[in-house]
Amino acid sequence: MRILKITISSILFLCGMAAYSQSAKLAEINGVEYVSGYLARLLINENPFPGERGYKSLDDSKIGMVQILWVLHSRIKHIPPGYKQQQVANVKSDDIIDIITAQGQCDGFYRDEKGVAVVAPRVEMRLQYLLKIANKGSKPGKFSELLNFAQGLASAYEEGGIKQADRFAGLEIIKNIMVTGRAYSWMTDKDYYRPGGDYVTIPDSLSGSIGGNRFYTLRKKVFEK
Repeated sequence: MRILKITISSILFLCGMAAYSQSAKLAEINGVEYVSGYLARLLINENPFPGERGYKSLDDSKIGMVQILWVLHSRIKHIPPGYKQQQVANVKSDDIIDIITAQGQCDGFYRDEKGVAVVAPRVEMRLQYLLKIANKGSKPGKFSELLNFAQGLASAYEEGGIKQADRFAGLEIIKNIMVTGRAYSWMTDKDYYRPGGDYVTIPDSLSGSIGGNRFYTLRKKVFEK
């Protein structure tokens, strides 16, 4: 008969493992006070999850997150000739939080009276609801995959940039209109939402509808020699 020796150290180890298994989460999002947490909230807020209107697939929502990040980045680093940053982003800054919270740009994301970047209660409520679904059960699912993708994308950007390609970077002509390439705006994909001005709709034929959003590039400004 085998005798099992249980020591104090082994008991503490087993208790620690049990506590870890109970506290381990399938999906986590950094706090809103962190750049990566704030950015992740925007990517999550602007893209549909399973069961929501506009949801098509995991890949579609992931690509939507990437392209929204490219819009924000392009508003900082790729202002086309003939345009000023204020015209495109409604602010002059190289801080992505300023780009997100610029007046009239990202609904539900703003700075409070103290200048602190905050989100509307509905944004945080939806995030907590998605996290609750993602962390049910013992195996990762679609919700945890999308949440972790958003957080990973935001963290990677804060640390050094975007690895994924900008699918709109090479655009040159849309319906006989010369364009700058890259997307500089997005809106819910409904015909009655349009940014106006020099923005040009990227059509379905060029994959302009992603994650329930329609993306827009800019009309190229031609200068006489």
